[in-house]
Amino acid sequence: MKFLTLLSIFLSVGMVYAQGARPDSPNRYRFKYKSEVYKGTRLQITSQLRTLKNDSKFVDIPDEIEQELHSLFISAKKQPIPKNYKKHAIVFLNALYSYEDFAIVYENALYEVVKKVKKDMYVVDFKFERQFTKAKINLDRALNEDVSNIEKFDRLKKELIDSQTKLSSHRWMKGKFEHYKTFDIVKNPDELMRAFKKLEAVHVYRLYNEDKIGKIRSYLENQIIDFYYKKSLPEINPEEFDLQYITKI
Repeated sequence: MKFLTLLSIFLSVGMVYAQGARPDSPNRYRFKYKSEVYKGTRLQITSQLRTLKNDSKFVDIPDEIEQELHSLFISAKKQPIPKNYKKHAIVFLNALYSYEDFAIVYENALYEVVKKVKKDMYVVDFKFERQFTKAKINLDRALNEDVSNIEKFDRLKKELIDSQTKLSSHRWMKGKFEHYKTFDIVKNPDELMRAFKKLEAVHVYRLYNEDKIGKIRSYLENQIIDFYYKKSLPEINPEEFDLQYITKI
């Protein structure tokens, strides 16, 4: 009798382990997303999702978006019921791949902006130099004609300093953009472009999600000029630059 009891227990335990190994076992999960099949235990699939989340193509996700994705990942990870796990995992995957689709749109728009700004910088280079030389001539003329008009002198001096700063900043920015020759500058950006790309990603992501894709390029163009201008100010000496077009002032 004792032997039969032990045999019964042994067979029951064996059936449990055999059931856990079957594809339709409640301990195993299976679902398909796009062309990828996710199957195995909850821990195994969660490991797959984590590996995907940490892929190099998602390395530059801004903190705000990264936190949203991580929250969705944790929500899926905690689901003990296969049906609920699948539902939350797909929500996470939708968000992750949506960001990947957005990243393609973002990088293409940013590269087009870089090319346009680079081209415009050559066009306006003479304009900034002419503004500076005009301001310098006006100030010199005022000093020779009437030094007692302090208000006029201060205004013309400010115009000279402003035009000098704009020209120096423009030349600094132009030097940076001259090295931006291929799409690699947005795919594998330098320190400045990486900082700008990450800074603006959240706002551009909102435009993308609001189906305002047509506004992305104009927004980026305004922001990138302002960003590089501010970055140039600690680096330039407005009194040190060469006149490239006008030799007499």
